[in-house]
Amino acid sequence: MRNKLKTGLLIYNNYVQAWEYDLVAEILNSEYSAIEAIILQKKLTDNRMKKSPGNIIFRFHSRIGHLVFLGRENYRVRKDIQSLTVKTKQIILHSAGQEVSSGSDSDALREIGNLGLDIIVKLGYGPANEDLCGLSKYGLWSYPMTDCSSESIDTTGYFEVLGGHPVIVSELVTRMNKGQQPLVLSRVTEATCAYSVSLTREKLYRRASLFVPRTIRGLWQEGPGYLKKIENRFGGNGSLITQLPPPAGLKSLENILKAGYIFVQQVFKKIIYTDPFTWELLYKKGTGNNFEANSYTDFHKLKPASDRFWADPFVVSAADKYYVFVEEFLYKANKGHIAVLELDENGQLLKTQKIIESSYHMSYPFVFQKDNSFYMIPETGGNRSIDLYRCTEFPGKWEFVKSIMTNINAVDTTLFNHNGKWWLFTLIDKIDSSLAVSPELYLFWSDDFLSDQWTGHPMNPVVTDVRFARPAGRIFTRDGKIYRPSQDCSGRYGNSFDINEIIVLTADTYKEKQIKKVRPDWEPTLKGTHTYNNHEDFTIIDVYKLRRRFI
Repeated sequence: MRNKLKTGLLIYNNYVQAWEYDLVAEILNSEYSAIEAIILQKKLTDNRMKKSPGNIIFRFHSRIGHLVFLGRENYRVRKDIQSLTVKTKQIILHSAGQEVSSGSDSDALREIGNLGLDIIVKLGYGPANEDLCGLSKYGLWSYPMTDCSSESIDTTGYFEVLGGHPVIVSELVTRMNKGQQPLVLSRVTEATCAYSVSLTREKLYRRASLFVPRTIRGLWQEGPGYLKKIENRFGGNGSLITQLPPPAGLKSLENILKAGYIFVQQVFKKIIYTDPFTWELLYKKGTGNNFEANSYTDFHKLKPASDRFWADPFVVSAADKYYVFVEEFLYKANKGHIAVLELDENGQLLKTQKIIESSYHMSYPFVFQKDNSFYMIPETGGNRSIDLYRCTEFPGKWEFVKSIMTNINAVDTTLFNHNGKWWLFTLIDKIDSSLAVSPELYLFWSDDFLSDQWTGHPMNPVVTDVRFARPAGRIFTRDGKIYRPSQDCSGRYGNSFDINEIIVLTADTYKEKQIKKVRPDWEPTLKGTHTYNNHEDFTIIDVYKLRRRFI
């Protein structure tokens, strides 16, 4: 049995934010790490920044956000870490921030070094004390977004939201030695909440609580070689985050007015438009799978009745017909089920049929064939499961086979058979956020797709970018290369899709690169597209427009 990694926590007082408390609780309950010491860093308080006009207005702006989204912004709630670590050894450092440690700290630093720690994790606001960098095997870990001196001047998300940026980056870094450039251990590119700094921070910090536990787990399972894999993944180029101070007084006041304008715009948008969009399908015959050449301007439309939409199309051809499996969403029921559209050889719609329905929402009917039988894994995130169905009479009769994963918040599961293994790609949200789509793609493998025992990839999540993570259709091969369609959910859900080439797909390594981006810019009323599928000579995508409440 492997020994647990020895972890020390660097804190500035015994009260930490809820997201930090959660990661400590996760470590304490784990099989891979034990908390050996609490290092309490005494910190000098500098009130000069707090009293500046810009900072006073900035803090007022933050308080407005806290009040408006009261109950939805819980990451910053203060919790007493002593309730978790009451029996843990505590060592006190008296020097502040990155200043040279005082003589009284020499004994404390020596004591820390003698503990044989594997990791020291900095929690709370304050610059990392570099005197601690060489005192643990894997360095001093910290979140660059909390390197500012206090929460009152934390500008995380502030400039991104007010600047209209669709994404924001969060990171975990380690400093192995004093003066050395930080090495990125984890990086996630998250979608901003366009109208709220507070809600952007809520999901950003909640997601950040996952970084430390899963990185420690990776080291525990893989050993020091895991760090090299991480360095190769993120390029070893250091942090992308620069923590800027709050703006000057006049600019801070201007930004409050700008934030108010953005919020009012969002309210009016909610009044005028419904959350479910108007989705329809576009298809073309005779394209092969030449996705680079598609312009989509000459694709034909498949439009449903006005009381529903069709999205997530997967196409199968059989007996001189095309069968398009879709999410069929009824506006009145506010819920989707799986339907099949039957098209003749020329692409003309012959009939539609509802085929799978449940009490929870269903979508993304990933359909595939094995040993002359058709199977389907629809999206069943509302059931917290990944469910497998078998077709008993094509195309309309299906039976439930089993749940291949349970107790999981996963969407848009996509299988791919490669080199004797079944690879399962799925988007998982481990913070159960209702604020936006998860930016994390997870990969599993099994020798048998009927199994309910799947091995997680050691580099999970293998994609951590909201612009590329979410699956957007069947993975396919062409000219010996493997391609994975993905959704770009930055800015808004279903913004566009990409075709990515999978460069490496093995049990210990995953790598892909973007080949082509498709934005629905060929028609001005289109706002998004998020599925690409092809079978033989038939290519199909979905597109959406905004839907007015009062038609």
